[in-house]
Amino acid sequence: MEFTVEFFGLPRRLSGARETTVQVAENATLRDITKALAEQFPAFLGPLINPETLEFEPPYFFNIDARHVPRSLDYIPKEGERLLLLFLEAGG
Repeated sequence: MEFTVEFFGLPRRLSGARETTVQVAENATLRDITKALAEQFPAFLGPLINPETLEFEPPYFFNIDARHVPRSLDYIPKEGERLLLLFLEAGG
C-alpha cells in the first residue's frame, strides 16, 4: 500500500520536503508508516520519533485526512487516506 504523508513544522524542516510517499504492507499500522518515515528520513529519529519504541515524541501526531486523530499508532489506515504529520502547539 502507498500513503502520502504531508509534513508541517519541524518534520518539514528535517525532511526538506512538504510531503512524501511511503510503501508499506497490506494492513500496515501507523507504527509501520512511522518506521518507514524513520528509514526514509533518519533525522526524524530522536527529535520526532523515539528510536526504541517508534512512538512520536510529544507533541507530534498523525492526523487522517485533516479530520481525525487516531488514538494510537496501532490504527490501520485505509488506502487513499492522506496522513498529516502535525504538532500540537500550546502557549499563552
